[in-house]
Amino acid sequence: VLICPLRPVERFRDLRPEEVADLFCTTQLVGNVVEQHFGGTSLTISVQGPENQTQNNK
Repeated sequence: VLICPLRPVERFRDLRPEEVADLFCTTQLVGNVVEQHFGGTSLTISVQGPENQTQNNK
């Protein structure tokens, strides 16, 4: 599942604190749904920088 902030930014550090809070609250919510649906017991969460992007978002 890909979860992205609404406002495009170059780096994670460019997000405002409230955007980070929204991003991780959404991540937690989606993670709970995924765990329940698939019967999972753990999650892996990854934050990728622009050097690891597989598509150009500019």
